[in-house]
Amino acid sequence: MAINKNSNVYIILYTVVMVAIVGALLAFLATSLKPRQDENKLQEKKVAIMKAFGNAEANFDESVTVYRLNGIELTEVVKEEQAAIFEELEKRGDLAAATENLPLFKYSDANGAKYVIPMAGKGLWGDIWGYVSVEPKEGNVVITGIVMDHAGETPGLGAEIATDNVQGLFADKQLYNVDGAFAVRMQKGGAKNEHEVDAITGGTKTCDGVNAMLATSIGKYEAFLKAEAGMAVADTELASEEVACQKCASCENRETCEKQCEKPCEECAACEECTTCEECTTCEKQCAEASENVEPVKVEEE
Repeated sequence: MAINKNSNVYIILYTVVMVAIVGALLAFLATSLKPRQDENKLQEKKVAIMKAFGNAEANFDESVTVYRLNGIELTEVVKEEQAAIFEELEKRGDLAAATENLPLFKYSDANGAKYVIPMAGKGLWGDIWGYVSVEPKEGNVVITGIVMDHAGETPGLGAEIATDNVQGLFADKQLYNVDGAFAVRMQKGGAKNEHEVDAITGGTKTCDGVNAMLATSIGKYEAFLKAEAGMAVADTELASEEVACQKCASCENRETCEKQCEKPCEECAACEECTTCEECTTCEKQCAEASENVEPVKVEEE
């Protein structure tokens, strides 16, 4: 008996069979290709870390020692157990919130030891992340390279954080100012000292996200980095009200305060937003006296 290919029954059966075949094929391909996809993701992370170190062509497995950091104590992670580290790098929310067993990568050459710190944060439209290479030197810690990427920042504006032109601006920037406070930031209006980097015109919110990511991510390694650089951790204790609010620079809740409390507390109009930030607890006044009747500065978004 001839099959009526124009009947509804035939069309439905044909569709069901084709969907089943195609679904099974896709499931097979996804399962069989997953190990290769995972390996590609792993290699991508290793290349990014080596690029931050300034030697993208070097072999990660032969050049880098992987550690877990707790306080100032390093514990080496053997190669067989490093997979867990790289899985953690994929979970950016957990990485940003972590405060112990922190991943740290060390690369040594004739010029000394460098460390790469993984970073994770939020830009204007979504996740931003990256790796920053730092070198402890006598009396300070210097950025030697940085690699950043994003999930969906504005092309031509915030998305520029992923370009070599922007990332190159961070080279040789010193992490800490004379008071021992973290000072690296993308500065609207242009860099004015050895800590600042030119912000991206039109990318204010993304730059604010980068500033928060840098301060928060590197801040968790501060005790170790300062110990390596021969800096006393006590140097971070600010000596007077004139500089008391400088620690607030790492608070992502203060994005509207463009001056980041570089001036004395009483001159900063938006520091009242610091009250939720642990880094700001040393500034007891929180600029409340000056900000009672002052509206926070409005910052244009991208």
